[in-house]
Amino acid sequence: MKSLWKRALVSGTAGIALAGGVGLVTASPAAAAEGNVLQCNTWIADNVAYGNCYNPGTQLHAFSVRAICGWSADAYSNWVYVSPGTSSSIGIGCGAPWSTGVGGVAIEYGG
Repeated sequence: MKSLWKRALVSGTAGIALAGGVGLVTASPAAAAEGNVLQCNTWIADNVAYGNCYNPGTQLHAFSVRAICGWSADAYSNWVYVSPGTSSSIGIGCGAPWSTGVGGVAIEYGG
């Protein structure tokens, strides 16, 4: 039982149900798809928010970059689709004249 508990913690499963002293491990969908999650980096250069994502998995995934623009509305890039084993980058700036510039970067997943 101790070994099962350690494996559950290491694998990132959602929970352990105990029934009559027998442990049943239930994995969450996120843990099951852990190998297909984009690995992303973000940065700001010349008042542009950039994102670069690598897809280590076996399925097509998409992401978008959100520039957090201070006093004006946030800006969103187009969706970028990343094939398995490849990486893609995209950038977006704050376009409104009253913007205080890019104050942060966020990655949106989906598409």
